[in-house]
This record gives sequence, C-alpha cells and structure tokens, in this order.
Amino acid sequence: MSALQTNVDTGRFVAWLDAEAGFPPARCYVEDVSRTGAKVRVFRPQVPSEFTLHFARKGDAKVRCRVRARAGSNFDVEFVSSLSIYA
Repeated sequence: MSALQTNVDTGRFVAWLDAEAGFPPARCYVEDVSRTGAKVRVFRPQVPSEFTLHFARKGDAKVRCRVRARAGSNFDVEFVSSLSIYA
C-alpha cells in the first residue's frame, strides 16, 4: 500500500501552512475536515493565531484559518474564509 493510500484510508492528508511572516510554508497534516474547520498537526515552533492553509503544493486550493485550540503540535482550526480554488 502506498503512503497516499494510507493517508486517504486514515482520513489524513498533507497540506502546507503559510504563516506569511517571512517564513516558507511548512508541511503539515490535516484531518477531521468539516465545513467549518479541521485538525492540523505541524512541526513548527511558532504558529500564529491566523494563517493560510494550502491544500495543493502550488497553492491551487487554500483557506484562511484561525486557531481555536493548541496542544503541542496539534491545532484545532476554524475556517474564516471560503475555500479558494484556482484552475
């Protein structure tokens, strides 16, 4: 089974967190996605209270997020914008 299949089976997938403060986007894992938010796990020392989450490496699909709760490298976020998709 490939890594992609494993991620799909567990409901977890890779995304990129863009903190915009002069830092490059950080790879993260997203799961439990709903219409209003998701759970994000990122291994970055500092994550701001708002950031953009990119669901495609080129930024083709993105949403603005606000942190609701933090626990180590795990974050519950709410979506504060609609999902933007660029073709």
